[in-house]
Amino acid sequence: MQNLYAQRVKDFQRLLKAAELDGYVCLSALEMRYFTGVDLAAEEAVLLLGTRKAYCLTKQMMLAKLTGIEKVFTLVSISGDLLAGSLDLAVQKKMLRLAFNPSGADFVRGEYLSRAGLARMDGVVEEMRRVKYADEAALIQKACRIAAAAFREVQPQIKTGMSEEEVRILMAAAMISRGAESVPFNIVCFGENCADCHHTPSEKRKLKANDAILMDFGCFYKGYCSDMTRSWWHGSKEPAEYSKIWHIVNLAKEAAARQLRAGLPAAEADKTARDIIEDAGYGPYYIHSTGHAIGQEVHEAPTLRANSTEEIEENAVVTIEPGIYLPGQFGVRLEDSYLVGKTQAKNLTQN
Repeated sequence: MQNLYAQRVKDFQRLLKAAELDGYVCLSALEMRYFTGVDLAAEEAVLLLGTRKAYCLTKQMMLAKLTGIEKVFTLVSISGDLLAGSLDLAVQKKMLRLAFNPSGADFVRGEYLSRAGLARMDGVVEEMRRVKYADEAALIQKACRIAAAAFREVQPQIKTGMSEEEVRILMAAAMISRGAESVPFNIVCFGENCADCHHTPSEKRKLKANDAILMDFGCFYKGYCSDMTRSWWHGSKEPAEYSKIWHIVNLAKEAAARQLRAGLPAAEADKTARDIIEDAGYGPYYIHSTGHAIGQEVHEAPTLRANSTEEIEENAVVTIEPGIYLPGQFGVRLEDSYLVGKTQAKNLTQN
């Protein structure tokens, strides 16, 4: 997939030219992974992206970790300060008009680059990340399938008397055993805790013979994340209102998902789900947005909310996750992740 990293760099170089810049100093670990495919901390490397060539400045001891990126980046090993070295190299290569992303630098480094005369280039890489390249979509789908397979394994193991924390541990282990790099969030709720959107699993709250369950979980696989939520009733005495609410939420999710396509206003996706819940009389209990993009981060732009002015682009990956929460009783949220195409979207959560 190295050619796709090369394509990303070329696409960014076109943006540099359009902005009449000679180069870009990249400090953000997230951006460095985006361009190289390698996890790099701020003290391990600095990227210098020119309009024709790209350089990776690093320490001698890091060269082995960076094997494979030479087709895209010229590796430059230096013993001194990497940031100062990148500016010296820029002068050597006649890159006079440089920029950096202040949100990707800590205060000290940001001040250093500002004093050196670099221009601010906010949000350009973030804009690029909205549309997923083929390799990114494949990695997100793999992360989604890891989470979905882990859930299929763990759900039958959930028994009366287990604590929320016990189930959380089971779920984390199941995702890690399938190849997940890490588990950034893993929410397990029983009963009244299901009405808490971002509940912290408790060792004290035990599952009762008849109880609501809500699980919201995801994992990172090779730098890309998944996100899904499942809700169901544990036990044979499912309340009529729980069943009613579950079906309303599912109807809202499926309706919004069917709408997903390139160019769809994010606010319209939210409105579709929200209208169904409001028409059913539960509007006040739908207390968050309908979804968000995912990728290198769990929450990326755009957010599918009522006041959004953005459109969903082709090859974006977004979640659809409506919910209804009755304080002190229970809550229901259902969530899948979708790769948006020209006329419809593909559910990545389902195998």
